[in-house]
Amino acid sequence: MLASLPLPDILINTDDFNRVMLLAERVSDRLPYVSSYLVRELNRAEVCQPWDPAGVSMGQRVRFRLDDEPIQRLGRLTYPRGMIPAKGDVPILGGIGAALIGMHRNSTIEWMDNGRLRTLTVLDFGW
Repeated sequence: MLASLPLPDILINTDDFNRVMLLAERVSDRLPYVSSYLVRELNRAEVCQPWDPAGVSMGQRVRFRLDDEPIQRLGRLTYPRGMIPAKGDVPILGGIGAALIGMHRNSTIEWMDNGRLRTLTVLDFGW
């Protein structure tokens, strides 16, 4: 099944852009799908200064919904810190974390996850 929604606008600050791009390049051999997805997202993003408001940023808590699930999820977008993420972490090198970076409130993105079309909608973030 192919994605049917247009890609949402994303806004990333320069600090996150540079660090996530470097991380994506470093894991390209080990995680080629996630790496190429992150590079694609970064290349299409609008980039702002670190002090300007942006979309979902690294280290921020974010409330979101997956697919048509009735529950809302809450997590913090994080860089890798070891083999097992801490409770509440949403690693940037996972499908959900890669989908979250730069997203705005009430925006939805689709991506393929092991052959399954998934959707993620950002409900709130930034605290």
